[in-house]
Amino acid sequence: MLTSSLLLLASLGTGLAQAQLTLDDLYLNNAPSSPRPYVIPHYANSHAVTIDSQLYRFTVTGPSSGYAFTLMSTNAPSSGSLGVLPHIHRKHYENFFSFKGRFQLWAQKGDNEQQAQILDPDTEMVGVIVPGGFDVTGTFSMPSAQTIPLEQTLRTFLNQPIAPPRPAQELPQSLLDFNPRRDLINGTAPVGDSDWHTAANDLGTPGQPYFIANGYGPKYLNSQHGYQIVQPLVSPKLAQDTNYTLSTLTISRQTKDNPPQWNLAGAAAVEVLEGVLSIKIGDYPVAQLNMGDVAFIPAHVSFTYYCEAAFTKVLYVRSGTKGVDQQLICGGMSWDFVTFPKY
Repeated sequence: MLTSSLLLLASLGTGLAQAQLTLDDLYLNNAPSSPRPYVIPHYANSHAVTIDSQLYRFTVTGPSSGYAFTLMSTNAPSSGSLGVLPHIHRKHYENFFSFKGRFQLWAQKGDNEQQAQILDPDTEMVGVIVPGGFDVTGTFSMPSAQTIPLEQTLRTFLNQPIAPPRPAQELPQSLLDFNPRRDLINGTAPVGDSDWHTAANDLGTPGQPYFIANGYGPKYLNSQHGYQIVQPLVSPKLAQDTNYTLSTLTISRQTKDNPPQWNLAGAAAVEVLEGVLSIKIGDYPVAQLNMGDVAFIPAHVSFTYYCEAAFTKVLYVRSGTKGVDQQLICGGMSWDFVTFPKY
């Protein structure tokens, strides 16, 4: 009888604690050290670090996602110099998304060298790294001419284990001698009949880099709960040894009375690209996310979302292959447009 009473008191205490959760508990300025629901407003501190003229913010880190993925943003003024020197990710997938402005990225099949050049005065790039953390061979050149290993800088900052730095000499000679093409047409240095910004872009093939222009990739329309247009950027089959998906969701105005509830086996995050998203995570009150705000949902935590604006578009990343985006695709139809049908 005593044991039952203790269990009852514990249960009541847990319920009381959950009932007292507030938006102040949900909103953070920095990613936490272990997985929990949270929202980080756009331009919050978010583990900010400045390297040269580029400001990096880490809204989802390895520790905060249980090392499922990292979500970061880079803000920088326009510059003709390379922001990132040639490097290789031996174990991680890296995804670049242009939030605003323009930047150039070079990726060569085989050696996979990647470099960035900021083109507009107000540019923001969103990066998704899977699994969470970094595995980089390469260096950053600092303004003082001091060279600091990139992985050491970021691992130290994110409070992650520091692996022995690998010297740049380990890079293939082709990376060290890399000279990027500048003969861009419609935003790309064409190879053969390039369809970049001129025709539909297919998702790539496993193990090879690829580019998807905004609105030119495959699209799917789901009308089960209002309209939602899913534009997949990374499908389950493209990450051969790391299961994750990356998509944009464009959401029509929906009722807040009975939105669908999701409870997924993998961690997920959303970043608002346009509009306003209402989201309820677990027992927290409904939060309204504006452009650039990020919400993180741990595995096995229920959540709902809806849009009371005319439309809202979000970037969605999820660990695993059966997330919201894939379920909406399965329940929808192939679609040729970035806009909804007539209501």
